[in-house]
Amino acid sequence: MANARIIKRRVNSVQNIAKITNAMQLVSASKTRYSQKVATSSLPYIQSLLDSLETVANFADPKLHPFLNRERSGADLLIVISTNKGLCGSLNTNLFKKLINWSKARPNAKYIAIGQKAVNFLRPRGFDLVAGFTDWPEKTKLSDVLPLIDLMKKMYLSGEINRVDVLFTDFVNTLQQRSLLFRLLPLEDLQIQKLETEFQNKTIKIQEKAKSVEKKPRANYLLEPSPNELLDFLLNYYLELSFYHLVLESLASEHSARMIAMKSASDNAKDLVEVLKLDFNKSRQTMITNELLDINSAKMR
Repeated sequence: MANARIIKRRVNSVQNIAKITNAMQLVSASKTRYSQKVATSSLPYIQSLLDSLETVANFADPKLHPFLNRERSGADLLIVISTNKGLCGSLNTNLFKKLINWSKARPNAKYIAIGQKAVNFLRPRGFDLVAGFTDWPEKTKLSDVLPLIDLMKKMYLSGEINRVDVLFTDFVNTLQQRSLLFRLLPLEDLQIQKLETEFQNKTIKIQEKAKSVEKKPRANYLLEPSPNELLDFLLNYYLELSFYHLVLESLASEHSARMIAMKSASDNAKDLVEVLKLDFNKSRQTMITNELLDINSAKMR
């Protein structure tokens, strides 16, 4: 009987866990829909901004801008966008595998971590962690990323770093997320940047024009205050928006991965309950059989 009681307690515990994971799945599903909608809605705006940059580049000299200068010295900087919480499957594991591969060729690199998981991974392993951001709200706004962008630009313009890469998780669909590297600075070619990673599968193709893109013929534009000042403003704005979009992609990936992980946990819990109930019934049957044998043995005496 004691064994049956233990199994009964395990059944109750697993059923309670299934209720929790099912609730977390529903919450993550709601957050996934919101995050995906926000991430997708930012793409047309970035596309329009890039079109404006191409137009202004015809009137300015892009080679004079430090964001477009590839002949620099200094360390490489990697911005890692992870999660604050766990229970999201292999999302962070895949991210950190790519981080290790990136770091092998850059022993003197510097790092900025977004998310508690990235901070906990980088700090104990001796990486040069410049800053960690772990208190961003779930519904991240553009204003939330500006302190990090300001820090990154300050390091870049001072010559402390010569290149900025962003390691993030791209949201492909509900069942698939992939870790990608994105070159944020320097912009190798103003007209071909188009969010340099692998967004060509998106509804709005940002990385569409290859290096063979030729400058469009000059239209009859009147630019004020000056083409170079406009170029500087638009480039800074582009950095903010493109990085913000990567954060939105990572948030959508996080919630989607957590939803799938919690669904898998709920399904496994239900399967385990069925197995435990079968064991419980077998235990009760064995107990009843033993009691009947004891009764028959007593009568025979």
